[in-house]
Amino acid sequence: MTIHNEAILKAARNVFLQHGYQASTARVAQEAGVSEGSIFKHFKSKCELFGAAMRAETRIQEYEDQLMESAGTGNVRQNLERAARQLLKHLQTVLPRVIMLRSSGEPMLRPQQRGTRPPPVQHMRVLAAYFRKEIKLGRIKMTAPEMRAHVLVGGLSHYVTCDLLFHYRPGSPSSYLKTLVEAVLPDSMFPSKSERGRRK
Repeated sequence: MTIHNEAILKAARNVFLQHGYQASTARVAQEAGVSEGSIFKHFKSKCELFGAAMRAETRIQEYEDQLMESAGTGNVRQNLERAARQLLKHLQTVLPRVIMLRSSGEPMLRPQQRGTRPPPVQHMRVLAAYFRKEIKLGRIKMTAPEMRAHVLVGGLSHYVTCDLLFHYRPGSPSSYLKTLVEAVLPDSMFPSKSERGRRK
């Protein structure tokens, strides 16, 4: 993707998120600092521009790598809170785009169409893999790590959705994250001192 394309996509994303699909391509061009005709040299239609702008991915590979590298070190809950904070920030960027895309009637690409897992499924896979590593190391006791990962991603998504659609937050992001992580990893999931001693 050229710098020109990136500027157009960034402008289109800003305009569409603020004004909806009905916003004109002339407005997008003005925001991008290009002529309206140049938009259509890169995109066949307003519909294609809208879809490309809303689908533009924000990668969070760094969060995934940091979480997996933290297994076996530090405090499990703090590791998970740190990852959840990064994931929450990511969702605050991505979910408005998804909602806008869906409300426009644009079809979402199915995983097999793009050869990758949908982002929420990928997040759950990474979290479940982290849980399995900590289980194997004896730092937590957990059954169904995939379901626990689903609860965490679902809780974060719900927080963002309620904030976006209803301007409702049950608490600050930090207090919500702490409560959510404690619900996913209650005290009962941590081995007792005697259990830790036996493993040594």
